[in-house]
Amino acid sequence: MSELHVVMVMPEKRPYITDIPNSPKEFEHLVGGPVDILNFHQQQYRLVCNIDEGYDLTYNKKKPSSTFFIVKYQGQFESLSEAEAEEVSHVLKLKLKKWK
Repeated sequence: MSELHVVMVMPEKRPYITDIPNSPKEFEHLVGGPVDILNFHQQQYRLVCNIDEGYDLTYNKKKPSSTFFIVKYQGQFESLSEAEAEEVSHVLKLKLKKWK
């Protein structure tokens, strides 16, 4: 199983860059249940969260309360490059302020 380079966000912690297994089961384990996959910032980025959080994240209604991560997606999941991870981290920092 391959690894994905992602930006991880956990409740009450700062976003960080890490590697996770590229597995739907692992995605569910990380976000605490069935996943929702949403567009994030630019076309090639996806925010992967618990399905119960998806609606509120889509419409910027509230700050996420559970773990989620951002990954590259172009027909299949791909690792973020270091530059992409930095870009995503910057955009995420701005969004987290908006979600508060």
